[in-house]
Amino acid sequence: MAAQAQSARDLQNQLDPGRRASNSRQQAGEVMLSERQAVAQARAKAAGNVLRVSLVGEGANQRYQIRMEHDGKVFTVFVHARTGKVTQGVQ
Repeated sequence: MAAQAQSARDLQNQLDPGRRASNSRQQAGEVMLSERQAVAQARAKAAGNVLRVSLVGEGANQRYQIRMEHDGKVFTVFVHARTGKVTQGVQ
């Protein structure tokens, strides 16, 4: 029974690589915000429509780069993937 559960997890990880990355981060003791949580943090600090979300950086410096638009102006908001700290980029 345990072997079936393990093979089911392996198959799911192959089908959903994002889930595999998420699981490995959790196993390493790192708690990361989901993309949805990062967008909510960005919207709480800056009004606008979300155009694109990317995960940038490595290790402890990983953050979500969120491109937003408000009143015809496009800007970037960064949300730290672990702390949730929101900073606004210049572009």
